[in-house]
Amino acid sequence: MKNLAFIKKFQIPEAAYSNLDKLFTPEEIDFVSRMEQKAFSEEDVKAMGFPDPKGFLENSYKRGIVSLTDEEKGTYRISDFYNRLDIFSISETETYRSFSKEDREALDEWYFDAYCSGLDPDLDRPPTADEIMPLDEVLDFIDKQDRPVYLNYCDCRSLRGDCGLPTKTCITYKNGLNSFAHRGLSEQIDKEKAKEIVRKADQAGLMHTVNPNGICNCCGDCCYLFRGQKKRNSLGIWPKASYMINFDRSKCIQCGKCVKRCSFEVFYKEGEIRNDVSKCVGCGVCVQGCPVKALSLKGR
Repeated sequence: MKNLAFIKKFQIPEAAYSNLDKLFTPEEIDFVSRMEQKAFSEEDVKAMGFPDPKGFLENSYKRGIVSLTDEEKGTYRISDFYNRLDIFSISETETYRSFSKEDREALDEWYFDAYCSGLDPDLDRPPTADEIMPLDEVLDFIDKQDRPVYLNYCDCRSLRGDCGLPTKTCITYKNGLNSFAHRGLSEQIDKEKAKEIVRKADQAGLMHTVNPNGICNCCGDCCYLFRGQKKRNSLGIWPKASYMINFDRSKCIQCGKCVKRCSFEVFYKEGEIRNDVSKCVGCGVCVQGCPVKALSLKGR
């Protein structure tokens, strides 16, 4: 019999039922089920009979079972499944990959739907500040930052996970309460390492999106931004896109690298290389891969 109190309080979807024993420990299930206070401290956990309340809370915070409400006072709240799945996918990847493909697909679809439901429903304005940028502008953005920088696994590819592209590519400057960095899940790096990560991501064919809190290196099939863009039909609006491709056919040597590197089928071969700019998001990944500079970006 499933613990219904736990399922209700932690907002667990049916897609997760078959893997609860891998997602949670018995102690975590017991704790969530019995904790009645909205805000609680180490003393409250001790009163519940946990022998090491401090260690339990620290581990639960790192695993996304609880979230901090006030670090100075040491108060926490019960988290939810959305946060736990995000953390689980990037920190316990091997266990997540042990789930059946059907279960992983169901969890990914649930998470994507939850992500989209949290966005502003007004389709005429961007719901987040994410902007698609070419490689040179991303490198310039990194140089201009004077904040600690961290590296994480990409949660989109960790959750969806079947494209085979690199996953340790997510760069963040976010280190406040309940962030991956604050939970101890991030690797602190420097500017040069951050630029190296972005360059290698670009070589692998990943697009770059930038927001005030960091840089994502995205593929076209896993990334929630671009899946969300497709669902909202927001090409050019969100994520913000300042550029589109310019194709100099006279320089093209028909190598087909642009066809392989583009995530959106902008390029195709029909006797010769052709393109459909109406699909272009202006990422510039094709430009970086063209050996004869037949491609460039122009303002949208």
